[in-house]
Amino acid sequence: MDKPTPGDLVALEALIEDWLARAQDAADKALNLSRIGASRAEFYRGQADAYRRAAAELRALLADESGEDQAAPVEYAQVSLDTAQTVLKLAGLSAAELRAHPDRTFSILFLPLQFRSVGEVSEMLMDVADVDILDSGRLLDTNKSFVDFAFKSPPV
Repeated sequence: MDKPTPGDLVALEALIEDWLARAQDAADKALNLSRIGASRAEFYRGQADAYRRAAAELRALLADESGEDQAAPVEYAQVSLDTAQTVLKLAGLSAAELRAHPDRTFSILFLPLQFRSVGEVSEMLMDVADVDILDSGRLLDTNKSFVDFAFKSPPV
């Protein structure tokens, strides 16, 4: 394969910026849960994630082509659902639902009448485990709070 020309690189960088703008637009749309509903908001969060990943992968390919060192993508620790449930108990949290996702992330859904804020829940979780809080908020159609997180290292 021939090396990309400077014009090609400019066009690809513009494409990356367009994808990142579309990701931000989708993320902004996902915040309007009261208007669009939880399932549509989930769609927009997925769309935003897909655009961000595509932009990151293209940027990585361009970096490989130019010989630059590129930081490795974040790889979260493999943790079982039972272990994640135990971590929640250690943090003093009880969830209505805990979901495991294929990308090693988790979603916690809390009952609508929970007396803790999403920020408090995030802090309690980070106090007992090495986690990244990826997203949080409230599902307006069910009024359940949610926290999306992933383990940076396996809990001890």
